[in-house]
Amino acid sequence: MKKPRLLLLAAGFLAFGALQPAATPRAFAKDAPAAKSDSKKKGGEDVTGGRFAGDPIYVHISPMVLPVINDAGVEQLVTILFDVQVKDFDATQQMNTNMPRVMDSLMRHLYGGLGEGVLRNGKLVNVNKVKQKAIDAVAEVIGKDNVIDVLVQGIGQRML
Repeated sequence: MKKPRLLLLAAGFLAFGALQPAATPRAFAKDAPAAKSDSKKKGGEDVTGGRFAGDPIYVHISPMVLPVINDAGVEQLVTILFDVQVKDFDATQQMNTNMPRVMDSLMRHLYGGLGEGVLRNGKLVNVNKVKQKAIDAVAEVIGKDNVIDVLVQGIGQRML
């Protein structure tokens, strides 16, 4: 006796569900308010900080992967993650506009130094020297007065 009731109940739910209009993701998307983000994005780069007067402003740089090459070939891969602290939002705009030039400058300054061993202590990367080279590289593009600091967020080394 319970089986027919369950079948009728199930059929009722199916029939009721079939009569309802199907909700599409588009219907919800156009009704939902746009989400606001605290970080400003332009050109794929993130800018954070500067909400209040005197707050530092940071531009996040995409991770850089640099090979360390010696006479025998690639010795290791070094991955570096930077944040650049800039003076104001005009400097962030200038940096984002010139991001290909900033990346080029970082690549040129760091690639040669890692390969020659100037930015390393033996096989280990010298973080202080990398930081100073990165400051010089970014300042070359957007001006020394616009760069407050370059923060090294992470360095990974993979010996090959």
